[in-house]
Amino acid sequence: MHNNLNLQKIAYTIIIVIGLGWLSVIGKSILLPLIFAILFSIFLYPIDKKILSFVKVKWLSIPLTFLVVLIPILIVAMLFSYQIVNIMESLPSIESSLKDGFEQSIQKINGLLPFADVSPKTVLPSNDSSIPNGSLGVVSKGIMTSASFIVSSGLCFMYTFFLLFYRKSFKNFIIYQFEKENRPDIKDTLKEIKETIQSYIGGVGLVMVILSILNTIGLTVIGIEHAMFWGVLAGVLSIIPYAGTALGGMLPFVFALSTAESSWQPIAVLVYYMIIQQVEGNFITPNIVGNKVDINPFFAILSIVILGTLWGVGGVLLALPLISITRIIFGQFQSTEPLAFLMSSSIMDKGKFKNWAANVE
Repeated sequence: MHNNLNLQKIAYTIIIVIGLGWLSVIGKSILLPLIFAILFSIFLYPIDKKILSFVKVKWLSIPLTFLVVLIPILIVAMLFSYQIVNIMESLPSIESSLKDGFEQSIQKINGLLPFADVSPKTVLPSNDSSIPNGSLGVVSKGIMTSASFIVSSGLCFMYTFFLLFYRKSFKNFIIYQFEKENRPDIKDTLKEIKETIQSYIGGVGLVMVILSILNTIGLTVIGIEHAMFWGVLAGVLSIIPYAGTALGGMLPFVFALSTAESSWQPIAVLVYYMIIQQVEGNFITPNIVGNKVDINPFFAILSIVILGTLWGVGGVLLALPLISITRIIFGQFQSTEPLAFLMSSSIMDKGKFKNWAANVE
């Protein structure tokens, strides 16, 4: 009987995976800006191509492309900063109201369940905080984080510029690494990867805008203060697959719990975001992003957990596009084609595996 499991190949695969994982961790500061730049350059390519048809100068069309994308982001950031200042000014009263609300909730729990005997001191943190003692460490850590973010962002912009400037050379380099008869297939694969990335980034951006508008309208109707800030924040957090919308709903819920005049408002916020999450997951995202990101939920969540563990927030943001690209590449080789089928959203389609088995035989 033919044994499909070769222990030597499995050992080599495990060693390679461990080695790549270790290199990805120690090379995080190098890899993250580069990968983001590759994705951004692919997404910005149609915009740059359109601007280049008018400007005719490549080194000028690329900065103009950056401006077209950055100006709306900067406008939203300015509105955000104004809202953040207002929220920061009201933080002491919010903290006091939130503490009173928790204490009242604990008293109600003790009234309903006397045997629980929950004490506010065991649930709420004490006022004797050690934060002031370590304030210098917090400030220095914040400065280091900000400096690292600025450097990474600068590298990302620089890489994106050169990737767009030398795009044809990079594309030809990849194509000419393969045999002549395989080059048409490689071109099709690169085209599929490009369409997947453009569809994902553009679709996610449009979903964020739609959710921001819906969230802002809903919170305004409910009567929550700073509705625009919380609505746009929830829309931005939707970029985190599966958990983003829920997290975006919990923040205004906690805020409403401490500031709302009526007790029904926090409940209304929670119910509203539950409805929005269902609408987003079943109607908005499938119709806008489409089926380009052909990954089933198991591998999507697995990739988020793995890359999130290795690269933090950057890994979470990169997980879906990278796993989608991996599936496309796996689908081009006979030895990894079954893995591509296993990762796809049509994993329950038995016909795919039957067709693959027939082709192998």
